[in-house]
Amino acid sequence: MLHAIWVRHHLRPGAFWQLPRGEQLFLLASMELELAAEARLTQAAQGTKQGRR
Repeated sequence: MLHAIWVRHHLRPGAFWQLPRGEQLFLLASMELELAAEARLTQAAQGTKQGRR
């Protein structure tokens, strides 16, 4: 998860660990929501492609 936060939002792990625990939890939860939304979009796009055949 930290890798995704670093790659997508340019927050280095060292900076993440210096944040208060509440902010760490917020960022982790936000990243989970972002990844879940992306997965839903990917699944929807794949379903659309399959429906075209």
